[in-house]
Amino acid sequence: MNVLRRAILYDIRKPSKSLTLFLLFLLITLFCTMSFAVLDAVQNAASRLRETVGASFTLRGKPLEIDADSKGYSMEFAAISPQDIQKIAGNPEIKAYNAQRTIPATADGFVYPSGMPSGPVSENTESAWNHNFTNGILTLAEGRHITQKDENVAIISREIAKENSLKLGNGLSFSEPSTNVKIIGIYESDPSMEFDTDTIFTDLGTVGNSIERVDFFVTDPAELETVMARIEGDNYTLQANTAEYDAIATQLATIGRLTTVLIVAAIVVSTIVLPLILAMRVRGRTHEMGILIAIGIHKSQILAQFIIETMLLLAAAMLVSCPIAYAATAQFQVYLREMIGATTVGIPVRNIVLQYAVEMAVVVVAILVAGYPVMRLQPKEILSKMS
Repeated sequence: MNVLRRAILYDIRKPSKSLTLFLLFLLITLFCTMSFAVLDAVQNAASRLRETVGASFTLRGKPLEIDADSKGYSMEFAAISPQDIQKIAGNPEIKAYNAQRTIPATADGFVYPSGMPSGPVSENTESAWNHNFTNGILTLAEGRHITQKDENVAIISREIAKENSLKLGNGLSFSEPSTNVKIIGIYESDPSMEFDTDTIFTDLGTVGNSIERVDFFVTDPAELETVMARIEGDNYTLQANTAEYDAIATQLATIGRLTTVLIVAAIVVSTIVLPLILAMRVRGRTHEMGILIAIGIHKSQILAQFIIETMLLLAAAMLVSCPIAYAATAQFQVYLREMIGATTVGIPVRNIVLQYAVEMAVVVVAILVAGYPVMRLQPKEILSKMS
């Protein structure tokens, strides 16, 4: 009877012992596979986070003075120079910017959903980078965004469009200040967030030229503070806008640290518990080894049988763990997609190969170490120990 057949028959003959060892292998393999997949996904997500979420800072003019009159208080701010904007935008770490201001405008020939005679007009150089759109409060439902090349164009809310039966390409007029614009886009607001749908977005210069704020978006959020530190100008205030990035990055870092701790704990426990169990399994068969040696089977063949028996169970555990790990990582992918957008969570082949190689090496070493004290004895000595 060859070694492989004896190994298979032993696993079949001892179902309870085989099942116990199989479940232990399955638990260790599954846990390590999933943990490595999660850790790899978190690291990839952290890199992708810088591209998908990004970070920005807002530049405003410093307050100069407060004027009081019969109508109340008004504050003057330092003017933002277009030359300074272009100088900052020329920084290689800046990927986009949006200069804007908001003023009231009186409707001429149309009505605001609120019923008020006037509503806010938000002028922008690049409406796609307006903070209401980048934060997800608004989404462009139809048409396109405003760019720096546009003149006398507007993006209106779905509510204004319905109230006035307006569509893309229609004109819109204001009486104060007097101007006409062409509708190039229609936006919708998130119902769970508060937003004034009377707001109309236009290009900068349609109703004025002064700038209230400029939002600059950096390529790498990690460089945000460095970029801000380079900006010169005593008349400006800077405010970092990293709340979303920081929140998600903190979650990913926490998941990464927890996963690393669990992997280390699993490895430590496995390298202690698994060899002990395998040692007990081998040394519990001392009488069997003595008989096999007595009938002429070489010690190396006996050790090979023990290794094959265990490897068969380990291989079965590896095969069963793969679909389970795949299903679990698919669920984790859904979680990451909701957190930062489309991303892929996979089980890296290099990690699986390395993990399986380490597991097999631990098994072989544990069996050799456990079997050596017995194998170096003579058959008579082995049998006498069982008498």
